[in-house]
Amino acid sequence: MATTDRPRRVSTASVSVDEVIQRVGKDIVLGLPLGLGKPIHFTNALYQRAMKDPSIQLHIVTALSLVPPKLKKGAATELEYRFKLPIIERLYADIPELDYARDVRDRALPDNVKVSEFFFQAGDFLHHDEQQRRYICTNYTHALRDLQALGINVVAQLLASPEAHPSEEPPAQFSLSCNPDLSLDLFRALRAAETKGNPVALVGEVNQHLPFFGHDAALPAETFDVVLQQPEDDYALFPVPQNAISAQDHLIGFYASTLLKDGGTLQVGIGSLGSALIYSTCLRHQDNHAWQTLFRALRVDERFPVVGRIGGNKPFKNGLYGCSEMMVDGFIYLLEAGILKRKVYPDAVLQEQINAGELEPQSDDDPRLQQGVVMHGGFFLGPARFYEKLNELSDEQRQLICMTSVNFINNLTNHRFGDQRLKVAQRQHSRFINSAMQCTLNGAVVSDGLEDGRVLSGVGGQYNFVSMAHELPGARSIITLRATRTSHGKTRSTIVFSYGHCTIPRHLRDIVITEYGIADLRGKNDEQVYLELIRIADSRFQSDLLKQAQDAGKVAPDFRLPQDWQNNTPQAVQGALQALQTKGLFPAFPYGTELNDTERTLKPALEYVQSLAATIRGKLKLLGQALLAGGARPADRVLLQRMQLEHPRSPASWFARRLLRAALKHTGH
Repeated sequence: MATTDRPRRVSTASVSVDEVIQRVGKDIVLGLPLGLGKPIHFTNALYQRAMKDPSIQLHIVTALSLVPPKLKKGAATELEYRFKLPIIERLYADIPELDYARDVRDRALPDNVKVSEFFFQAGDFLHHDEQQRRYICTNYTHALRDLQALGINVVAQLLASPEAHPSEEPPAQFSLSCNPDLSLDLFRALRAAETKGNPVALVGEVNQHLPFFGHDAALPAETFDVVLQQPEDDYALFPVPQNAISAQDHLIGFYASTLLKDGGTLQVGIGSLGSALIYSTCLRHQDNHAWQTLFRALRVDERFPVVGRIGGNKPFKNGLYGCSEMMVDGFIYLLEAGILKRKVYPDAVLQEQINAGELEPQSDDDPRLQQGVVMHGGFFLGPARFYEKLNELSDEQRQLICMTSVNFINNLTNHRFGDQRLKVAQRQHSRFINSAMQCTLNGAVVSDGLEDGRVLSGVGGQYNFVSMAHELPGARSIITLRATRTSHGKTRSTIVFSYGHCTIPRHLRDIVITEYGIADLRGKNDEQVYLELIRIADSRFQSDLLKQAQDAGKVAPDFRLPQDWQNNTPQAVQGALQALQTKGLFPAFPYGTELNDTERTLKPALEYVQSLAATIRGKLKLLGQALLAGGARPADRVLLQRMQLEHPRSPASWFARRLLRAALKHTGH
């Protein structure tokens, strides 16, 4: 088809579906971007058409299908329901649901539709046999190959327009914005392979709320066969709320911030551990005195020599360059703090000259220096405030960010996706920082699944970054891990002797961080590795771990735990931060929260109830506390109003009121 015929611009989703079926027929393998970039109007229209027409065979291949939490009301969850429902409605009321994603969760897909994903929302499908069977296990850099092998013939993507509001003149280009990660390469590959007997349909849906990014993410309008634009029906972008950063998270983030080298490269993932790293990194730069206070109190340089070899404890003079498959909101805070400022350039020789100090970018008139960026990202997803900040970027700031192919970011050696020499020059002193669920004493890391084969999330790009850390000179892989987890009222160590599944094999072990310190595993013999990890385990589990290691012959039988290893307790973690937290440092929500003040007061009480309700003994304790709880105080009135418990009208609501009152008393309100 001649490019002048593209795109077909339509204003209703049903017409866009008509166009697709006319091009490719009724056997449709639909590729959708991971996370935010799914075009909801088009996808829902296609899915609804397939539900009405059984002759359509629809296979949706994607990752991370976002849906708002769904609450079930019941006696045991009464307080949680009352607390979360208004928040969910506030955040998601104006965002249409992905119909297929909700039906997947409800096991309500029609027979002619199936959905395969290569990355789940964490834990969503742990008990969903059908989706467990359809899960596609692939590294992020192999996803493009595996998607093509499934026979994808339709790709649909949310697009940003260069103009905030549509004009009469059709734009000459659109931006893949939040998701060039796979789409950028998939569009090109499908178009190149298209024949008359093997047609494809590339579909875009414009949303004016999506920020426009140029560079690699901007594609000519004729790239697309169909562009759906209905501005009156544009919806807000799906937000992922900020998680509270616990004291444990803050210490993990602090230790990770000591390993960042000025003038280096940073990759980091989503979640409170990533946010904790960003906070401590900004503190190191903006209030180095406070940061150094904790550095000295924890005796970091004395206890963990790796910091002196590869890290730093001063503000960032040269700054950092971000190269991360996911551009989390933390990168914007690093940009605002003046940390994300090391520019890289699309010329290997030029980059090598800058690295060697032979060329000063600020003083040279070389036109190549106008192409510098401080961030390469594959996709973005985060809180609503993050999207606002992206839309508020100045033109100059926006030019510093290049959203691009995940194969450029995650893949070092494949020349199809960028020059290896250039990538090595750009990615000096890389720190690839990712979180995990468990780590075995031999250094294997568990991040995505259970030993019985069930998948919690997915491999994503973690393996890519870990392996790249072993290839790049001066690079390190850093796995962040809370030392314990509590489930059903029982606390367990996340550092374990062995486990029947791993995401990162032991031969790629490098650095592991818990709230108790840093384990430097690279190049160490097995006994050293086992002891490094026991050293940063929770003290409640160290003796058992040591015995298992000694029984296996991995640690000398006469080894005894040193005294200074045996203070790895939650109390010690709280004590380490207490003085600084009284000064307002290391807060739970340094970058804001979707919760209002009343909800922030209620949250600890709800968490207390939830923790006790996990066991029979805890439930009995809650029952006793609820029955003995006194009447509400005047100070509780606003809280009871928020929970709609000021005037209970049923036995369940009466008990919930008493339970809440007891929990508020316990948590100190």
